[in-house]
Amino acid sequence: MSVSGFISSSFGETNPKRMPSHLFSGAQHLDYETAAKADISKQHYTVCPRHWYLDATFVCADCGREFVFTSKEQRFWYEDMRFWIESLPRRCAQCRKAERTRLELRKRYDALIGGALGQCPIETKMQVVEIINELELAEDQIPERMIENRSRLYGQLSKAG
Repeated sequence: MSVSGFISSSFGETNPKRMPSHLFSGAQHLDYETAAKADISKQHYTVCPRHWYLDATFVCADCGREFVFTSKEQRFWYEDMRFWIESLPRRCAQCRKAERTRLELRKRYDALIGGALGQCPIETKMQVVEIINELELAEDQIPERMIENRSRLYGQLSKAG
């Protein structure tokens, strides 16, 4: 067998069962019946491309439930979004959405807190308090500094109202 033939077969170009195992690291189950040929010209990879997409079952790092990373989702991730082919989801769709919401709330908090503690419209102060309350519901625990800032804002709002 030629070197190029060996590399192609060892990367699973013609057989999804011969793809390198690191491409599905941590998967509980691989469904080879769902294998769909990939367009490697649209992928970002270092050594070996991902020649096939197939439904892979993982366990969510947050909630512990199993979820399926479908071949259709993989095509979107690796060809449309251009994620590195070695990247894999750690969270189920519901937990990924919750994480994005938490991150967005944190960004909004960070952008507003400096001004909200000083002279600003009451609406801005109320908005930051609402953000803190949402973060407290979304996270197990919020930082003590955030709790202090909320108390300070409540004090400012009570004086203004």
